[in-house]
Amino acid sequence: MTNKLKPILYQKQLFFPNTDFSVAREKRQPVVPLHKHDFGEIAFVISGSATHITENKTFLIKRGDVFITFGNYAHGFTKLNNLHIFNILFDVDKFDSLRDEFKGLNGFNVLFGLEPHLRKEDCFYAALKLTEKQLKKIQVLLQLYEEECCNKFPLREINVVSFLKAIVIQLCRDYSHSDASISDINLKMEKIVNYIKQHFHEKITFNRLADEAGMSATAFRYYFKQTTGYSPIKFLMRLRIAEAARLLIEENIKVKNAGEKVGFHNQSYFVKTFREVMSVTPKEYSRGE
Repeated sequence: MTNKLKPILYQKQLFFPNTDFSVAREKRQPVVPLHKHDFGEIAFVISGSATHITENKTFLIKRGDVFITFGNYAHGFTKLNNLHIFNILFDVDKFDSLRDEFKGLNGFNVLFGLEPHLRKEDCFYAALKLTEKQLKKIQVLLQLYEEECCNKFPLREINVVSFLKAIVIQLCRDYSHSDASISDINLKMEKIVNYIKQHFHEKITFNRLADEAGMSATAFRYYFKQTTGYSPIKFLMRLRIAEAARLLIEENIKVKNAGEKVGFHNQSYFVKTFREVMSVTPKEYSRGE
């Protein structure tokens, strides 16, 4: 199915203008047209079912499904059957500022990195399917989060963030203990993405990455591309270029030194790769051209 309708834009300024974290609960979810939003959300299907539509595909969602988006993709709901959804809404920049606190938490980079950002074609398959026991446990935290979002007490936002962190940690634990084979594969890919992020400035070979994943070269290449949308080497190159771009702007480092710091030891190759990724040369980028 290909949806030709132009998505509506839902804006944070209208939904939760005076805070960075909010909640939207629909116990009888109405039909929602194709839309995008400039904020992120974690959606929990509490009960019922529906067809989740995107610009390219449709998916059945039902009780226990959890999916995460950072507002980049168009979606909507149709063919509703007593659908009850609980949405955690958040300012993307504020959520990103919390990421360092979740370093080393198994499942985090999959649920809040690979799934919503890189799997463009399949981003609205449920990132996690909670069991009945897991759903009941998470609902306790959701209720606490909702109550705190709605009160007017001083330091409310601090408590809201605390409950949000507890929810994120619980989701990652549930994901990490999932028996589903796709979860196992995604966790392996998360391990490799973390490895690349920690060692991107060093010499990294394809065979080393496959060994780290515990997979054959063929299987590793296939699953990495399926999970991230890029080949392992292209992912590494894009990560290096992103860091080089940061160094050029934030630390005012010279082009030659920026390339060397992120693992490029051939200047012409660095410039060529930078231009392919950023559409400008490193020198033009550093000048703001």
